[in-house]
Amino acid sequence: MPISDATRAARTRARQTLNGWIQNKLTLPRPVCLVPGWRDEQGECWSHMDSWLKATCTNYGADVHPLVFVAESGGGDPPWEDFLDFGSDVADYVAKHLANDPRGVDFVCHSMGGLDTFAAIALMHGQPGITSAPVTNAHTVITFDTPFRGFASASNPLFQAFVKKGRQDSWVLLQLGAMEPDSKRMVEVGAARDAFLGGVQAFWPRGADNAAGALEVPDTSAKFDGPNTFASGLQPRYRPYAVFPDTSHSGTNGVTHDVRAIVETLQILTGQKT
Repeated sequence: MPISDATRAARTRARQTLNGWIQNKLTLPRPVCLVPGWRDEQGECWSHMDSWLKATCTNYGADVHPLVFVAESGGGDPPWEDFLDFGSDVADYVAKHLANDPRGVDFVCHSMGGLDTFAAIALMHGQPGITSAPVTNAHTVITFDTPFRGFASASNPLFQAFVKKGRQDSWVLLQLGAMEPDSKRMVEVGAARDAFLGGVQAFWPRGADNAAGALEVPDTSAKFDGPNTFASGLQPRYRPYAVFPDTSHSGTNGVTHDVRAIVETLQILTGQKT
């Protein structure tokens, strides 16, 4: 993917801003959970952002929580069928570590991680086999390329074959199926959109260029169809959708690795951008 001169200049400015924050540290007003996406249980998508958070934030050690997902045995990837199960893990983590924090909790999410967080806030009640209490102290939720209206390539046989070559565990395709636009889970997400936005103070959906193949999320899905699809009284909690040019969904050019996105995330979390 060719990189534009405008992107190069913007990235240079972003690095300068980050280096300035290393000299004059930031303080996060609330604990932050970094929630990884599909096929990224160990959170590799956050490697660059986590490094900058550690370098720029005074309270990194106390208040930054990069989530990882493991099997109940303590090793290996969890055999979860869809993002509701991962959402249950997110809710349990908050209940154990952050539920009593009067400041609330912020979430920064990549891809399916946004659906995990959505589930933790708005889909825990009444689900068979789910005993987790929903997250009730969410403050800000930032999502990068989350398929809120479904992932169009989920049912593509060629893409599924590609997935099988990379991961042999049987539940990966079940997770993928849950993100098909017309799946039962996607219907539940659409029905609970107001419950989700009512459970947060600010929702910042963000996207990539989505020009690097099948593993991409279109803007219409990543922005959850825009603020007008939420109840009118909740719409002020939705912040304008933004796309970071010259980025892809994941990989070395993934949007969560981009210094522009890292700068904006820190601005949002510290209240510099409202």
